[in-house]
Amino acid sequence: MVSTRKIFTYIILFLLSISIIYFVLVYREKILKIFFTILMGGVVAYILRPIVLKLESKNIPRTRSIILIYLAFGIVLTAAVVFIAPIFVDNTREFINTIPEITTEYGEIFNNILKTIDSSGWSAEMKNAIYNEINNGVSIAENMLMDALRKTLIGFFKWVTGISNIILAMIIAYYIMKDAELFKKGALSLVPRRWRNEIIGTCREINDILSCFIQGQLLTALIIGIMETIALAIVGVKYSPILGFIGGISNIIPYFGPFIGAIPAVAVALIDSPVKAFWTVVAFLVIQQIDNAFISPKIIEGRLGLHPVTTILAVLAGGEFFGIIGMLIAVPVTAILKVILKRLIEAIV
Repeated sequence: MVSTRKIFTYIILFLLSISIIYFVLVYREKILKIFFTILMGGVVAYILRPIVLKLESKNIPRTRSIILIYLAFGIVLTAAVVFIAPIFVDNTREFINTIPEITTEYGEIFNNILKTIDSSGWSAEMKNAIYNEINNGVSIAENMLMDALRKTLIGFFKWVTGISNIILAMIIAYYIMKDAELFKKGALSLVPRRWRNEIIGTCREINDILSCFIQGQLLTALIIGIMETIALAIVGVKYSPILGFIGGISNIIPYFGPFIGAIPAVAVALIDSPVKAFWTVVAFLVIQQIDNAFISPKIIEGRLGLHPVTTILAVLAGGEFFGIIGMLIAVPVTAILKVILKRLIEAIV
């Protein structure tokens, strides 16, 4: 028989769970905003942690190490805001505004294709079906491209230009790095003693995965973005800063990322001339080979431990349910879930 006390406890837990779910659903936008700031603080902490540990190994106290890094970061950020950000923002705005013009250029190419189809000996029904599919495809592609660029880039700039968000993220990162041991002890105090070794082992594996992904992939994306921007500028492709930025960020997505990042650059280059498009493709291929052979193996010391098929399925699922953001975080989330599931199975068996 289940005691009345247990039944009452279960009812309270059930009602509490329902209340939490309702609260999250009603205030999800505000919760996401807070969560995103905390997440960015964690990302900053993961990026700066190796530098802090390096300075600490040279007998510089952790607090002083963090302050020195923040001062250097502040100088770099100020210089970037003053000299680079205006160019980048103008470049992005101009690129978004000229997307209809670019699609018009491609519309003329499609019109030539349509003329070729029209002069062919195919039946009228087949011609009309092809015309409709081409027109629908062009319209959908234009709307998707403009919507994705506008939401992603404008949303990114809105957050980055929000001084309060940057300050909060930096403060959170400061305390994560400074009081990391305190947070660990506090979290472990909430865990029963018999589970602590398993929890510690799981958290270490998850920490290795996050370190590999955040530090390695973001640094790789930065290097690739700079290389692609320089390459596009040399080739003479318009909007090289924003196109290089798209290429660098897209590189985080395994397998599909390099192709996704190359499409806008090649499309813009093709408007000027097929020769520019050819050299743009060559530039992206060469940079990708350099990344595969030298950059990623040097920067990303560990691997996420996922089979290529699992990685591809994770990226596809992330993109289907959560768009570009889902594709970016699908792989580390899958790797973390794999670690947790593996530990649970080992504990049960």
